[in-house]
Amino acid sequence: MSSRPLHLALAGALGLAAAGLVLCPAPARAQASIFTDPVDGAFDADRFLASRYGFVPIVMPITEPALGLGAAGGPVFLHGSMAGETGPTGRRIPPSISALIGFATSNGSWGGFGGHLGHWKEGTIRSLTGGGYASLELATYPVDGAKLDFRIEAAPLIEDFTVAIPGSDLMVGARYVLTATRVHLEGDGTAVGQLQRDVTATLSGLGPVLRWDSRDSIFSPDAGARAELAASWFAPWLGSDYDFWNVRIRENSYAKIAPWLDAGLRLDLQLTGGDTPFWAKPFIQLRGIPAMRYQGTQIFVAETEERIDFTKRWSAVVFGGYGVAAGVPRPVTAWNVGSGFRYLLARQFGVRAGLDVARGPEDWAVYVVFGNAWM
Repeated sequence: MSSRPLHLALAGALGLAAAGLVLCPAPARAQASIFTDPVDGAFDADRFLASRYGFVPIVMPITEPALGLGAAGGPVFLHGSMAGETGPTGRRIPPSISALIGFATSNGSWGGFGGHLGHWKEGTIRSLTGGGYASLELATYPVDGAKLDFRIEAAPLIEDFTVAIPGSDLMVGARYVLTATRVHLEGDGTAVGQLQRDVTATLSGLGPVLRWDSRDSIFSPDAGARAELAASWFAPWLGSDYDFWNVRIRENSYAKIAPWLDAGLRLDLQLTGGDTPFWAKPFIQLRGIPAMRYQGTQIFVAETEERIDFTKRWSAVVFGGYGVAAGVPRPVTAWNVGSGFRYLLARQFGVRAGLDVARGPEDWAVYVVFGNAWM
């Protein structure tokens, strides 16, 4: 999308809504045992999730270091039950979801997004339509690593439409993004360097999407993989004030190494070229590193996470990763390490929740995780 932080916020809003359903309180008419698993007697949200339909309120914490502490929430409408139906591939089809999500954080960032995630024809057609407004207080590091604060106000729109290839886990389609953006740089002239202090621009981009998804759960997978290749061209003939392109190839894979050990691997390659504005350049995305801390025109990230199951419900996770930001005057590398815990919140849906503590090159960070840290 035109702004990477906005892309994460908008594309993730409906995923947040789906994961956040586990936080919804049971209605007054629900029996107390609706949160008890009849198999092991433990706290479990399976039957609660299976019974959800219609409007449900959600609340989710925000712990992104670049934005500070905050919260997001709002009404979600489920078009059908979370239990869903089984599609041609034998996996459960997620329900279609409409959501209106607002957020605010401690550094003064705020915004709101609305959208619809639709699954049609037994899950063989998927569409994501969304839009909103955000005012974000962020920082970039354009001159020898010196921090430069800026405020970005943007109204993004996105349309993502994919169709499954019959008999496979592959989906093909296209994505269009449009963002009206206003950027104001703060600080003295030396820090600003060659950047304009105030920019108002429209970014409009279109490109293909290829997506493979064989995960056994959309929330907390134990096996399978999700891979995506997406490219966008932002061009004057589309109404864009900047002429540039970007390509992203990413893959998350999961494997059961032993009955008590699950391993995950995340690979992420991002490339951009042309007249890419600084706020649209990709950056290293790793837990423990603030968004936009390490930017470049070529980004590569590898991260691994291992989950150790001590019981059927409780697990520990350890993770570590490495990233490279190239295509800048001084290429940089960054790393992260961390650990956390998970609780199996919904056994049949495969939903785990927990807390991660991560260390990057400069500081510590804490993350509340619902589903999977790579969602």
